[in-house]
Amino acid sequence: MLLLRLFVPDYKNTESPKVRVKYGNLSGISGVFLNMILSVAKFIVGAITNSVAITADAFNNLTDCLTSVLTILGFRWSAKPADREHPFGHARIEYLISLAVAGIILVTGYEVMRSSVAKIISPEAVYFSIWAVVVMVSSMVVKLWMMFFNKKLGRAIGSDTLIAVGIDSRNDVLINAVTLLSLIFAILTGISVDGYVGALLALVFFRSGYNVAKEALGRIIGNPSDGSVAAKIKDIVKGHDGVIGVHDLVVHSYGPRRDMASLHVEVPMDMPHEDSYSLVKKLGNAVFTQLGIPLVVQLTPINMADSRLQNVIGVAKGYIAERYPALHPNEFRIADARPHDEDDEGKPVVVFDLEFPLEISRDNSLTLRGEIAEDMAKLLPEFEFDINIEYGFAG
Repeated sequence: MLLLRLFVPDYKNTESPKVRVKYGNLSGISGVFLNMILSVAKFIVGAITNSVAITADAFNNLTDCLTSVLTILGFRWSAKPADREHPFGHARIEYLISLAVAGIILVTGYEVMRSSVAKIISPEAVYFSIWAVVVMVSSMVVKLWMMFFNKKLGRAIGSDTLIAVGIDSRNDVLINAVTLLSLIFAILTGISVDGYVGALLALVFFRSGYNVAKEALGRIIGNPSDGSVAAKIKDIVKGHDGVIGVHDLVVHSYGPRRDMASLHVEVPMDMPHEDSYSLVKKLGNAVFTQLGIPLVVQLTPINMADSRLQNVIGVAKGYIAERYPALHPNEFRIADARPHDEDDEGKPVVVFDLEFPLEISRDNSLTLRGEIAEDMAKLLPEFEFDINIEYGFAG
């Protein structure tokens, strides 16, 4: 893209915090410039045509200017390096900026709704002007370009904020189209629907503000990690010799492109200490080199020489995959027999963890665990089963 090449010479180095700031500056500055032009033009045309819908859209472009300014500031602040008070950096500031933008959108929606209701109660004539058509069509063209531009920038650096700006531009195209149609409808029929269209636009603002706030709050509170990132980490780890299985993956996000991860890796029980230490270092280096994510690894030894255990693992994984595909068993081991009384030698106990998705409640998890333990005891009557419940935090 020409603008990227002109203003961000090293635009391909998207992992660099400095490059990320340049992307934010480019989006913000272009947004301020274009939205200011559109806002002034629509205020003038709205006054000429006496259209509250066009004037409301002018306010929308004005708030888009403020959004662009906040985008610039947010990217600069979030790029600040870690310090004593904030050891994980400042990248989450971008989410706070998104929350502030949501507030601006909601306030604008309130003002537009108030003006529209007044217009519905006391309708006024709408005057036709060729400039209204010119401005609205030009606005749609500009906003279409901004939509594609910001979405491309957002995808390049993994920024929800810039992608949201692109979505907002797409909504503006729809709003401009509806506003123009309402103006033409009033001229052709003499029926003013201007106030109703303004109210409709206000509802769009409310919905957009709610969605932006919901996304920002979700990021701040803690959303599940990106499923694609989790899959990449697992693929990298599984590609190393000595890795039997991977589970309990948790990706902690401290802002866009500011992730840390931890996971459990199953390895043969007879792996030498030196080899296990070397494997941990290799896994951490591989994930950090390829994804830029620091990784903490906990090794879980599995007795590969125990044929009984291998049979249990095969039966249990096959049964659970068929009956309960959303659940994931791991960390199998066979404990010594537990005699129930002096005359009973007891049975060996198979202990394993069962990972549940977060949408399954604790009560349902307990019920499922009991059912699975009973079924496993029927499939392998020579064992008792002790199943530990855990939850998966990766998306």
